[in-house]
Amino acid sequence: MQVVTCKNKLVSAKLLKTNVPKDCIVKMRQRLIDAARIEFGEKGIECATTRGIAERAECNEVTLFRHFESKQKLLAAVVQNTTDEFHRICTSPDEMTGDLHADLGHFASVYNRSLERCEGMARALIGEGRRRPNLAKELIGDVVDPFHQSIACYLKGKMKQGEVRADLQPEAFAELFTATLMSGMLRRTSGLSQLDGDAWIAGTVDVFFRSIAAGK
Repeated sequence: MQVVTCKNKLVSAKLLKTNVPKDCIVKMRQRLIDAARIEFGEKGIECATTRGIAERAECNEVTLFRHFESKQKLLAAVVQNTTDEFHRICTSPDEMTGDLHADLGHFASVYNRSLERCEGMARALIGEGRRRPNLAKELIGDVVDPFHQSIACYLKGKMKQGEVRADLQPEAFAELFTATLMSGMLRRTSGLSQLDGDAWIAGTVDVFFRSIAAGK
């Protein structure tokens, strides 16, 4: 199917041939993506329905299918949209302070913010991971790799400065650090932890800081 780019969104050429303004088409597409992200997050990928998504977006199923053709294509669009948003959050332009403890706190806060925004889709794809490994890998695996590399690169610089243990494996640290934060988000939102987000971040940062700081 022929597609054209409209405000950085792929929009069906059939829709653009209608009298509907382009900005309305783009807004409706985003409404459907946002509605689908909630529907998939709350009901899971298999149980989510196009009817339910359309109702959340306050439109009919015909409109949904005009934009995405199928539930599978809408799911792919939601994953891509969530991925793009995760990247925007995790590539925050805020500069590091140079203080190891404070900078680990910054990494943790940025990552936690992205997790909370993407929680529903993350949960849905964790549950569907075995049946949809490519989508799960795209949202949960590949998306996080650049963030892991940012943490590892930062730590390598600190190792050269003698502030971080020389025997540290930065890549392994980054994976364990973010996995702990993800576990915290899942536990908090499931009612399994008495710690709130700030307390979980502070505790995680303190424990990991003490484990890697030179001389600790």
